[in-house]
Amino acid sequence: MKQKILYTILALAACGGLMGCSDDPIVDNPSGETVIYWLRVTNAGLTGTETVEGVVNEQAKTVTFDVPAETNIEEIKFRSKLSLNAQLDKESYDFSNLEAPVTVVNVENTSTYTVKFNLVATSECPIMERVGVRLPDGTEHDGYVSMVDSTIYLGAEGFDEVVLTEVVSLPHRANKIYSNIENNVVKRDPKGSVKLEFMGKTQEYRFSFSAIPVFGADFNKATVWNYSADGGNQSPDWVSDNTRSADYDGKEMLVVSREGGVNPYVLTVDAIKSGNPSGRTLNMDGVSSGTFLLSAGRLAQGHIYICNLSVGIKESEPFKIYHWSNSSAPCETVFTLDGTGDTEADKTFAAKRFGDNMSVDIDENGNGYMFFVTQDGTMIMRLDVTGFTTISNPTYVAPPTAASYYASVNRVVGTTNEYVYTSSQAPIILMDKDGKQIGNTIPAEVVPARCCDARVIVYDNERYLIATASRWGSWVKNEQIPTLYVYSLAEGINTAQAFDKLIEAEDKSPLFELEMGGSYGSAPAANTGWGIVNGNLSVMGAATRAGYVLVEFPEREE
Repeated sequence: MKQKILYTILALAACGGLMGCSDDPIVDNPSGETVIYWLRVTNAGLTGTETVEGVVNEQAKTVTFDVPAETNIEEIKFRSKLSLNAQLDKESYDFSNLEAPVTVVNVENTSTYTVKFNLVATSECPIMERVGVRLPDGTEHDGYVSMVDSTIYLGAEGFDEVVLTEVVSLPHRANKIYSNIENNVVKRDPKGSVKLEFMGKTQEYRFSFSAIPVFGADFNKATVWNYSADGGNQSPDWVSDNTRSADYDGKEMLVVSREGGVNPYVLTVDAIKSGNPSGRTLNMDGVSSGTFLLSAGRLAQGHIYICNLSVGIKESEPFKIYHWSNSSAPCETVFTLDGTGDTEADKTFAAKRFGDNMSVDIDENGNGYMFFVTQDGTMIMRLDVTGFTTISNPTYVAPPTAASYYASVNRVVGTTNEYVYTSSQAPIILMDKDGKQIGNTIPAEVVPARCCDARVIVYDNERYLIATASRWGSWVKNEQIPTLYVYSLAEGINTAQAFDKLIEAEDKSPLFELEMGGSYGSAPAANTGWGIVNGNLSVMGAATRAGYVLVEFPEREE
């Protein structure tokens, strides 16, 4: 059943390797030992996507966890680091009594630990996850749960009653209090409802016999403006490795062109649709220093940001960020870091390579963050942004994994602290602004490994993952062709659960894909952008040596 992240956020605001046997590296101890070195719950939290590590007391043979109360404690799954060749005795455990034995087995030897759970008071309302419906004619389907108006749409137009075949809530242990419903039968009149209650938090849903609503874009009716190698009208700025950055917000497209010189420019949507796009070149007064004067750029709330590239931050090659309030405005330098000072930032980032990528997350007042990832993907620098032009507080963030070559950190639409982190060499990971991973990684078997600039977006109450695959050198076997992808993330209460649903889906095919072609290169950079144009979903994909495409999808109809 479809659940929308945007809906979930509104509802919550209104309310106030998952096996017992670990696939993680094991400790090299003599055969026969049965020691737990660490133990983690991998399905904690409301949607089972949080990871919590327990406190191991080897002498007392106990492990203690503090988990959110809404965790499904009846089916706890662990990841562990154990003695060589050891394994846990079960794949999942029931902690309904908040305490249970967990046995470590190694050939004929065993050790039993007492694992205890402390429930941390819930801060979230219970949520309706799924409602099964049987119509009088015998057909069955899932109803649609709207988090916006707290309504369960039964899709039963023309009928006066239906039978509820299944009602699943999160947490599963939430009490269900029905009104005007007997023996699971919901009647059109009087109107029925169900209230979920969990540890003092409540959420009530009413039933509607109306048709299940249709949301999202129609991917069978794409309109394409193609300036890629495969489109036969490749933009000249993208024929080599020189141009490695672009962005798009539904109004304008930024191209940080270095083809034939440093000539960053902005295209309007109308210019792109004209068939012969021509843009406004940005003012370059004051731009100086760097391995490359300009390297990566972003559009944010109508403003333009571009950084230089410094392959090793130092006095003679500082890292700089430039700002334009619009495409016709003068250039201003808003941040410089040369690594020569006594601050912690100078010491941390001196001699490091920054500027191959840039991610910007600011609100309409110009407040938020910028993220930069070193080219080897081992270090993230986060900057605070205030009032569009005050850039401060360089902060080291340890990434959840190394994302080398053209990484990105893009905030999930409709959330405040969820970011999609990836690069041409890394899988897609959900994390917070401090680099803590949220939920599971999307592997290359689901979304191609070369996908860059991945974003989770919401259009017409439907959630999507968009990304553009880049292309590397001919020495890479079966190298990816630059391609724009759109995947559905409609299933799931939140982003982490939506990732899980995509990973587990029988059919993992994208809703839309468009190859851009292009030759092999040594700079596997690619970018993605999106916006809403005349009510349509508008998506841009660009890749070095390939060019770019703009695609529009109309809203789905009944």
